[in-house]
Amino acid sequence: MQIKFTPDSRRDIGAGYEQAWQAGRVDLAALGATDLRYGFFEYPVDFIVDGHAFLSADRPPLIDIMFTLGYSLESLESAGVAEIDFTENTYVIRLELAGDQVQFTSTRTVPTPHPSCSFDEYMSGVRSFITDGVEYLELHHPALSRNPAMRELRGLAGV
Repeated sequence: MQIKFTPDSRRDIGAGYEQAWQAGRVDLAALGATDLRYGFFEYPVDFIVDGHAFLSADRPPLIDIMFTLGYSLESLESAGVAEIDFTENTYVIRLELAGDQVQFTSTRTVPTPHPSCSFDEYMSGVRSFITDGVEYLELHHPALSRNPAMRELRGLAGV
């Protein structure tokens, strides 16, 4: 299983924020989680399980996908099922815990047998993805380190 993002500074600032950003009126430390999740950092993300690309260079907002993946861990642990969905379209990736394996299906075509990985591998991959994303964003935008949403992400990653 592989989850990775490719930074693209041209997509750091969402469509509704360019003028405010250029004028220095955007305080990343004070923005709410919703604004951060949907208005910034639209980077290519790859999410591959058993050779099947559930995401391939798709550009979801990075903070949103990090939250969604982090919450999927909590849902798998508590309910044995989880969904990764996207505000910008109807695509849904479904996860189901079967023993110690996480099985993946989606609203798009998925091979049979369904791609899977161990829960430990999924947890490790998600936590690494979130940690890498938080570290990258805070390195390039230090004000983010003071934002409560980033603290919550670090908690979801177990760091």
